[in-house]
Amino acid sequence: MITAVRGTVFQLSPGRVAVETGSGVILQLAVPVSSFARLKTGQEVLLHAVLKVKDEDIVLYGFLDPEEKALFEKFVAVSGIGGKTAMACVAAIAPDEWRLVIAAADVARISAIPGIGKKTAQRIILELSGKLQAEPAMTETATRLSGDLVSGLVNLGYAPKGAREVVHRVLRENPGRDDFEGLFKIALKKAKP
Repeated sequence: MITAVRGTVFQLSPGRVAVETGSGVILQLAVPVSSFARLKTGQEVLLHAVLKVKDEDIVLYGFLDPEEKALFEKFVAVSGIGGKTAMACVAAIAPDEWRLVIAAADVARISAIPGIGKKTAQRIILELSGKLQAEPAMTETATRLSGDLVSGLVNLGYAPKGAREVVHRVLRENPGRDDFEGLFKIALKKAKP
């Protein structure tokens, strides 16, 4: 089983990345379209991987964030959801937002994802209710700090969705820190324009 792929980005196209592993092997992985903007040719990368075999097709899926990989695995476990649709779900809505969408039973938001109709959206809600790991509730201070960090990145020209993902990752990796300036510097280093 392949758990992850580490190497250099050899070639890129929307939804696909070829990674040179350094051992003479270049692997092609399907990646969420949302990850495409964060990858560049020649960049060192670690992709968390899922290998799926269906009939004669063998597809290696890669994710920059382990949370996206876990979410993908939950989607492909839902009856009627294949790898392509699961990738569309991961790309359309961030993992932390999925918890809210499932909890609110937001059929309209899920069925807006290409390839998902109303019945499939209802099945996703039914089968994933209670299965998405809940994050500890954020304090009022942490919520305000998160909003300020996202706002700062957006004001510098970063995309709102990407800014939210970076801030979420920075806060998760630095529990207990509440200094805006220090956290903002970390977020700037992780953010991709």
